[in-house]
Amino acid sequence: MDVGNTTYLLNAFIEAIARITSYALTDREKESVVQGFRQFHERLERFKSSASLRQLAIESKRRREGGATCHHDGKTCTQNSIRGFLKAFVVGYAVKYVLDIAPHAISLKLFSKPSLLLRGFGRDTASFAVFLSAAIGSYKAILCTMRHTLDGKTSDYTNALVAGVVSGFVAIKLDRNRSRRVAITLYIASRALQYGCVWLVDRWCALLQKKEDQIRGRSLKRSQSAVDVPGNDTLAGSLGRAAGRDTSNAQLKKPGLVQQMTRTSPPEQHVRWSPDAVDNSCEAKKKIWRIELLKKAISVVRKCAPTALMSASVTAIVFVLVFHTEVLPRGYMNFLGKASGYDRIYPRKSASAITSVGSEVLHGRHHGAIPHGTTTKEYLSTLPLARDIVPAAKDGIRHNFVACGIFHPHTTSCVHGMLSTALVSFPYALKVYAPLNAAVLLIFKRAKLLRDPRHALLALAKSSARSSLFFTLLVLGIVNGSCMVRSLVGRDIFLGYLVTGAVGGLSVLVEAPSRRVELAMYCFLRAVENLWDVGIKRGWWKNIRHAEVALFSAAMGIMMTIYQNDPATIGITYHSILTRIFGRN
Repeated sequence: MDVGNTTYLLNAFIEAIARITSYALTDREKESVVQGFRQFHERLERFKSSASLRQLAIESKRRREGGATCHHDGKTCTQNSIRGFLKAFVVGYAVKYVLDIAPHAISLKLFSKPSLLLRGFGRDTASFAVFLSAAIGSYKAILCTMRHTLDGKTSDYTNALVAGVVSGFVAIKLDRNRSRRVAITLYIASRALQYGCVWLVDRWCALLQKKEDQIRGRSLKRSQSAVDVPGNDTLAGSLGRAAGRDTSNAQLKKPGLVQQMTRTSPPEQHVRWSPDAVDNSCEAKKKIWRIELLKKAISVVRKCAPTALMSASVTAIVFVLVFHTEVLPRGYMNFLGKASGYDRIYPRKSASAITSVGSEVLHGRHHGAIPHGTTTKEYLSTLPLARDIVPAAKDGIRHNFVACGIFHPHTTSCVHGMLSTALVSFPYALKVYAPLNAAVLLIFKRAKLLRDPRHALLALAKSSARSSLFFTLLVLGIVNGSCMVRSLVGRDIFLGYLVTGAVGGLSVLVEAPSRRVELAMYCFLRAVENLWDVGIKRGWWKNIRHAEVALFSAAMGIMMTIYQNDPATIGITYHSILTRIFGRN
């Protein structure tokens, strides 16, 4: 029979049923039923052609098999891919150009050298723009291609994973700047590790909750099948409590409940309680208790994980800083010198000062102590690595330890040295955080600033002061915290600096909880990069060629899989950034 004739007969049949049903209904019921039939009739009109019926069957099959479809908000897949590629290229080029000229603009060099404006239009800027556009455009194209080619045979988990891996491989190969490739790879890999762990823990918690619900359901069925008999109040109460109900003696002795039980169980009949039922009830309570304990432990670990990661990362950074200073980049050492004030004490010699401390701890003749009768300047002049910092030492001053003489050469008091470091670090941190927070407020929170400027400015001042305090405590813990360990132990030891790093990492507790993860991940990146360089230098492992390509591809696959299918796993701020970059696919 023709599809059109079949549709016509169905329409006629539905109209007849609607007329017959209308006689048996009230006006309100009649209106609701007629409205339902009209909606169904409109749906039938859409599917008169055989092509529409075939499309309906394909979509129904996709929904049953869990297949994915594309929704691009009015754009085709081709338009979505091309638009994503071009938009990413323009935005990437503009962002890289602004980042290149921003330092010159802040230092006011653009007014004296306007030619610096043309320096941003270079090959490196174009290379970064191509990298970003290739990552976004190829991901969109591959994802849409897999959805339509495989026609719902694979889930969107597989589609996003494959698209992320392939697009990551293509994009990272197009970037010619190896140092930037390594930095981007470490950043994306750390984020993939972070959100991958969160995703796994969420799935684990869901499985635990499901198992607990099943145990409670089985226990509830057993308690409902139990009947109270004389002398078994305690047993019935235990079964009821296992099911989460209150079946105390006072409740069981209510008149209505007693009459109900009397009707269901004649007085002359007694129920024999099975020992297996008691054992199952106690076992269910134990299982539920273990699950609840495990869930609480997971919650505690989640809250403490950023602080623990920060402490471990800072410990690794201190290890590299003191004992393997040569692997740190020069820019990183200059930053640490300015933040701690050592660039004023030892101009351009901060690395030599810290290297002298590490060498004295590992190979010193007196466990890092200065012999009696010898001034600090005299003893430093005998150390080969410390000759560059001897001019900074004062005459006639003797410190107990070499490290104290290097960290605070102007005073023998470790407390005074700590206060001097704090007076340098806090203003320096405030100069960094105040403009940064102000820029965030103007760019992302303008509506809040216009609506309530007083509250917004107070929040800006509070955030800047808190971040500066965190940074100051971190520097104090890294630099001056070892003084406390030396005074307690009586000598300079290797383990003392590791303890110093762990305690210094606890300064992240001063920051807001939402910022602790970001700070911990930043330090984690620095720690992984530095430890990798130390391992290569010491021969612990070898440098793998194109390792950043493989790592970036895998990290992109994990990130895109989570972003595409479980976006709630990703933090709100980072998810909004990904949405702006990759859009909604």
